[in-house]
Amino acid sequence: MRAKRRFNIGLWVLLCVPCLLASCDHDVHDGEGDGGLSVSLAWADEADEGTEVKDVKTWIVNATDGTQVAQSQHGSAQEMAKERYDLPEGNYRILTTTNLVDPFTISEQTRAVDNINSLVIGLSDPSASPEHAYYGVTDIGIDKSNVNYITKNEMRHILAELTIFIEGVPDNFAMIGKVLNVATGLLPLQKNEDGTFGTASYTKEECDIPLRIAVPGETLKTETLRLMPTANGFHTTKLFIQLISPGGVVSNYDIEAPVMKSGGKYKINLEFEEMKPYMYLTSTKIDDWTEEWIYRGEILNPED
Repeated sequence: MRAKRRFNIGLWVLLCVPCLLASCDHDVHDGEGDGGLSVSLAWADEADEGTEVKDVKTWIVNATDGTQVAQSQHGSAQEMAKERYDLPEGNYRILTTTNLVDPFTISEQTRAVDNINSLVIGLSDPSASPEHAYYGVTDIGIDKSNVNYITKNEMRHILAELTIFIEGVPDNFAMIGKVLNVATGLLPLQKNEDGTFGTASYTKEECDIPLRIAVPGETLKTETLRLMPTANGFHTTKLFIQLISPGGVVSNYDIEAPVMKSGGKYKINLEFEEMKPYMYLTSTKIDDWTEEWIYRGEILNPED
């Protein structure tokens, strides 16, 4: 596996020990100490290298009981690099986000509680399709004082990407639709079955697929949608698409496809002449992050 490049930034986090013991003050401050924790950031997907890093938020959590030990926010990587915290011996979980700005949200109910494992990142508008924000979670054990610890946090997309291509659509036909079961949010501190951090919420909502018009000589293609992954508890991603002729005749298509995951990139490739009212799409892996979804002729039973 190719080594991930690190940003030229370091996060030095120093937390006053009396405040830790009293659990009364999580303020970030400059401090002088012989040891500390440094967190470097790397891109999980090499295609993201060169992305501008801004609005950096960091949470340090006691990995044993989920209580928050420290929290900081900075407008740039340069500001973040000036912070220093000193942590006592123990096991810690570090969550870092970058570019987490409007329309991204952080659930209000988790800001004031001690255990933040239920922290949820969401979108104020599920159809907003904003520029990507990133998150990374890493664990570290500190077993000595007065020692500098360095750990790397791999940053990945919070959102999935979805693009739809339909070959052979007659000129001037319109396409519009919805993804019916995107998650309302992502829980970055909770683990998936494969051990990766970041689970989709069980609650779902709809994401609009914007109107597109077929242009002569071109494949009908949506813009790349940036949206929450498929809601937890669903075995498929459910889509509803309409194709509308210039004369107003509407054709409806119910589609089921594999589950979308946070950071995944998904491309639906369809042939107009082969489309059916109910379709189940199968997946072909293109690379570590990208899947192509195609229709192989199976007819989905809408009663299932």
